Amino acid sequence: MVFDILENLEWYLSLYPSLQKVISIMDRSLPYKDGPGVHQCDGITYEVLSYPSGSDSSIRQAERTQLHCILEGEELISLEENEVPSVVLMATEGRFVVLRKGEFYKTSMQMANDKLVKKVIFTLDQP
Repeated sequence: MVFDILENLEWYLSLYPSLQKVISIMDRSLPYKDGPGVHQCDGITYEVLSYPSGSDSSIRQAERTQLHCILEGEELISLEENEVPSVVLMATEGRFVVLRKGEFYKTSMQMANDKLVKKVIFTLDQP
């Protein structure tokens, strides 16, 4: 798991070379303009989601390496081990989380001030 700010995304290019395409997509603000749904650009698949935080906090497993980026709002994200949170993060606008294939995680956990969250999930080709 990697958790950082978008300004530092380039630091991780050696780990995930396809991030160069993600940076290009984000620089063009495409996910901000796109409505909810699955989109594809420059060979990268991404999904734009919009929902109230706290609306669904089921445990999921990353089928492929994913980059979650908060576009609007904030949400709690946890890395899960044996159905117990091992790391809990407050993801806010401009922050991203990289989850490796096979990692279990939970998003959109209940917060005191539930707001609308808009985020994009990029599917990366690397491990």
